[in-house]
Amino acid sequence: MCQRGTLRGMTLPHIVWLAGAGALGTVLRVACNAGAARLLGHGVPWGTLIVNVAGSFAFGAIAGYFRSRGTLPGGLETILLVGLLGGFTTFSSYAFQSLELVEHGRAAAALAYVVATNVLAIGAAWAGLRLFAA
Repeated sequence: MCQRGTLRGMTLPHIVWLAGAGALGTVLRVACNAGAARLLGHGVPWGTLIVNVAGSFAFGAIAGYFRSRGTLPGGLETILLVGLLGGFTTFSSYAFQSLELVEHGRAAAALAYVVATNVLAIGAAWAGLRLFAA
């Protein structure tokens, strides 16, 4: 079993699956961002907030579910958590967009965005872990 976040013990097919999962996560992130912008507007990066909270919940849920049942087989943990959810969640975008809000004179919106993202994402990871751990 490979360690999450490393290529140690992964075969070429695992690496291909990891890359494909990352690509799928990226496409899902872009779709979510577009949908959020269409529904909620462009004033605050709502899509990134939604993606980070949903991705954190999914990470906690997957980790909690399999933690109580044993590890995922054959690198699947890395493929799902690092590949799919790594492509889906957007903390690098989050950091940059927070800075952009400040640069555009919207420091209060930036502070609210940072606090909401962190509190909700950590809470969602905790909720996923608790809900799916047997």
